[in-house]
Amino acid sequence: MSPESAPSFLRAAGPVVAVAFALAFLSSFGQTYFIALSSPGIRAAFDLTHAGFGALYSAATLASGLLMIFAGGALDRVSVRAYAGVALAGLAAAALAMSVVTHPALLLATLFGLRLFGQGMLAHAAITSAARLRAGLRGRATALASFGMTAGEGLLPFAAVAVLAASDWRALWQIAAATLVLALAAGATLGLRARADTRGAPEPAAADAPPPTPLSRRRILADPGFLSFLPAIAAPSAIVTGFFFHQREIAEASGWPLPLLAASISVFALVSVIGSLGAGALVDRIGALTVCRFHLLPLAGAGLVLSTMDGAVVAPLFFALLGLAAGAGHVVSAAVLAELFGTRQLGRVRALGTAVMVVASATTPALAGLVLDAEASLAWLGLPAAGWALGASALNLRLRRRAPALP
Repeated sequence: MSPESAPSFLRAAGPVVAVAFALAFLSSFGQTYFIALSSPGIRAAFDLTHAGFGALYSAATLASGLLMIFAGGALDRVSVRAYAGVALAGLAAAALAMSVVTHPALLLATLFGLRLFGQGMLAHAAITSAARLRAGLRGRATALASFGMTAGEGLLPFAAVAVLAASDWRALWQIAAATLVLALAAGATLGLRARADTRGAPEPAAADAPPPTPLSRRRILADPGFLSFLPAIAAPSAIVTGFFFHQREIAEASGWPLPLLAASISVFALVSVIGSLGAGALVDRIGALTVCRFHLLPLAGAGLVLSTMDGAVVAPLFFALLGLAAGAGHVVSAAVLAELFGTRQLGRVRALGTAVMVVASATTPALAGLVLDAEASLAWLGLPAAGWALGASALNLRLRRRAPALP
């Protein structure tokens, strides 16, 4: 596998990467780490326990993940521009609703909107459009696209903490809604660089090749390679979601002051850049099926650090290991599915993987909330996370290169 040189890479993939980066950044407003910054205010406003809010959040995430099975596949039939426009409008509406919501049932619906349009559709559009590029471009393009999420993780916590210090959590969501409306207007004006829809198209089949057989969801779910890889797809998002959703509570239990927590989240973002770049380069050079055998090991390390170490140094080390795994996970998961199934229906394949990932991430806030409400040791959070990552890595050893199900 011969990766493209930097100048040819920029010519071939630049427009796609630029659009994907922007969409990934804007998905931050529906990601757990941003929503969790409002957690104390939301719990106080609605008189919710950690487990109670975690259960609401998990239910919203679960519902959005199930809907992504169908919403994600639509990306194979419509342009990135149209798909992202719907997602941006929905996310802006959900953010505005969050700033005024007063009833728990409406809070559940609002959380559902944030998760579906943000973590679900916008992130799916960003990563899938990059992963559709041909081999030699795919790994680095997906890594660069995922930097949009990294940029959000690095910048938005500081901005949010500043807003929360000056005002309340509802004002934070008003600002988020205004930002998304401006982005939607800018996207409409610029046309979301329509070139990305063609340059991000699937690899063309040979002229004499027969039309590809459509992949049914049942066929994908019955594929042994897909089933073996599912725990690895789900692990980074589910584990990081559980930790980030309860970041404030973990910090309090560990004695980390709020500035140290914010700084450690920025370490997470910085190291995730290293994880994405490293994984992208390795995918383009040695293939995703090789890289997936070890990319989850830092996630296991994070669980062990949280379980066995004490002191202020644990915070940046813990978040650095999480960041390394999260950055690599964005790249490796999409690239493995492209290598197993091809790119022509990658939207449908990734939608199923994304749905499993989101459903898995729906369970961790509630489970972690039960642990925290019981005032149990943080080892009850860290050790299961380490075990999941190691088990998923072992299953990845079974994956073998093969002719893709679609070209």
